[in-house]
Amino acid sequence: MRIGKYDLHLHSISVHFTNALYPVAVLFLVLYQFYRQDSFRYTYFYLMILATLSAPISYLTGVIEWKKKYKGAKVRLFIRKYQWGFILFVVGALCTLWYGFYPEVLEDAGVVHILFLLLNFSVLPLIVYLGYLGSKLVFGGSH
Repeated sequence: MRIGKYDLHLHSISVHFTNALYPVAVLFLVLYQFYRQDSFRYTYFYLMILATLSAPISYLTGVIEWKKKYKGAKVRLFIRKYQWGFILFVVGALCTLWYGFYPEVLEDAGVVHILFLLLNFSVLPLIVYLGYLGSKLVFGGSH
């Protein structure tokens, strides 16, 4: 998108926003596990809300850029990006909704608590993999 003489890369901007929020949210989740301060749990939740709401914007700007810049080419790289981007959104939404409806999950002991933590940590490799695929587009590489 162009505004005056400036070429804005809305997809890159929105992706970096989302990809920064999820790991920072998980960091606050970890901090809560160690220090049990409510401010950490609240920060985790608010960051997850922001990340989950920004994910569809990243996704949509990616689709727009794909159609505009790459003419909607059905290349495996793009298909992977859209599949894994959707999975990231679903996982992030599940984590956010789970905590939103059942914040006591952080106080539970046992399997439910561990599953909640694992689901949250699963966003990290998803973000890394999506970044890897994006770097192939930006810096080149085999598809």
